[in-house]
Formats: sequence, C-alpha cells, structure tokens
Amino acid sequence: MAEIVAAVAASHTPLLFLRHDDPAPEVRERVFSAYERMGKLVADSGAEALIVFGNDHLHSLFMDRHPPLAVGVAPKFPNVPSEAYMPEVGSGRAGDEKLGLHLVKELLAGHFDAAMCQEVGLDHSFVCPIHFMGDLPIPIVPIYQNTVSPPLAPARRAYEIGIAVRRAVEKYDGLDRVAVLGTGAPSHWIGTPGMGRIDEEWDGRVIDLLRAGDAKGLSEWSNEEVLEGGNGGNEIRNWISTAAAAGDTPADLLIYEVEPLWFLGVTVLYWPAGPAL
Repeated sequence: MAEIVAAVAASHTPLLFLRHDDPAPEVRERVFSAYERMGKLVADSGAEALIVFGNDHLHSLFMDRHPPLAVGVAPKFPNVPSEAYMPEVGSGRAGDEKLGLHLVKELLAGHFDAAMCQEVGLDHSFVCPIHFMGDLPIPIVPIYQNTVSPPLAPARRAYEIGIAVRRAVEKYDGLDRVAVLGTGAPSHWIGTPGMGRIDEEWDGRVIDLLRAGDAKGLSEWSNEEVLEGGNGGNEIRNWISTAAAAGDTPADLLIYEVEPLWFLGVTVLYWPAGPAL
C-alpha cells in the first residue's frame, strides 16, 4: 500500500512569471531557492507521484461548470491556452490516471462527490509551483477545490478532504510513495480595489497555526474570517488539505517574503509526514 512521504505548500501568482526579474536580486534568490528546496524535499522523498491540491481561476472550470471538488484523471495535463506565458512541458505534464481514478472512487465512497475531469488544463495555480520547484519527472494528480466562485465550502471541508485523500492513498497498491503539494494563498486580492494589498498580520496568524500543527484550528475559521485575507485568501483551503493529508504535523516555514511587486507574501512550507488522522 502507498504512503504519504512528503507534503509541501507554496504560493502561486502569475506575477512570478510576468514580473520574474522585477524584484531585487536578493529577493529573487531567496524566493526561488525556497521553491527549489521544496522540489528537492519531494525528490529526496522518493515520491512516485505528486497529488496537487489547487484551484482553477475560471480558465478550465468556468462559472457554468465549477464543481466544489474535482479530480484530474488523464495521462497528460496541458496548460490552459488563456495563460500562454507559462512554460509548457511537451504536450502536457504527465498524469497518473490510475491513482486519479482510485482517488475519485475512494472519495465517492467517503461521501465526497468529486467530479472526474478527463480533459482539463492547468492554470498558474498548478504550473507556478510545479515549475519553480523544478518540474520533477513524476506524474501528477491535480485536485481542484473551488476557491473562486461562491458559494464556497467551509474551510473545515478542506481539512476533511485532506484526511480522505490520505486514507485513499493508503489503500492504493499501485505505488509505494506519494507526495502532496498545496498551492495558493496567503492574503491577496484578485481583481478588486484591494489588489496589491498584503495583510501580514493575517498571513502570520495562518502560518503560525500551520507551524503549530493546528491546521484543524485554521479549518474552523468561518468563511468571513478566511475572506479577511482577500478573495485570494480563500486558497488557504489547499494548504489545509495538504496539512491534513500529512497528519497535521507542525510545518516548517521555508520562506515568507513580502514582495509588493508580486502582490504577495510569498510562502513555502514543508510538513514531515506523520500518522494518518
């Protein structure tokens, strides 16, 4: 049976591509070396597949069909054509269809109605951290949580999904070692008057709970408390799921770098895998 061997999380933003060279050289060095370190932690774990908790920004899953939860089940995942600035890998990044289908079945058995997406693209939510951590030569299974199109599920649902994914992985006999990546957050505002704002106090409260091994406590925040970190702050659901899949162990903070040119306190986290919840 498979086991979770590494869990990491990182911020994403298209500005890491579009304004890659704009911040000071020392900022770029600190940030991108943290992403590389995250990739090395996953590579060194011997992971044979990477489950990615992310979200789509109305590129693949638009308002007419935006499920609360979806799993990509495909041999390849191309970039979305609407974000042509992103680096592509061949005809798409490799997927693990068998693991993806297993997750869908096990989530359904656990009363999580996950949509199965056999033709879905990756937007910057997925491509950004995967690229900057080194585009590791292992297949991915993207899990899409709705963090952009209200109504949104409560944050505690993300915690429950992380637990369910961990249990599903431990029932899977097609691999031995699986890693998990959560992508998004912390505070940011997308397409609103607050765009460009960074709430360091809110970020600190989120990161402190994760470092204390209390993603469960974070998951008890109301939707209103989560939204205090901006509409982009809704993406902490992906971090919560990742922490829960890791066993809600105390996270190591690899970097928190406030960069106004990137509209973000760029964050990279690592969880040692602990016992399943």
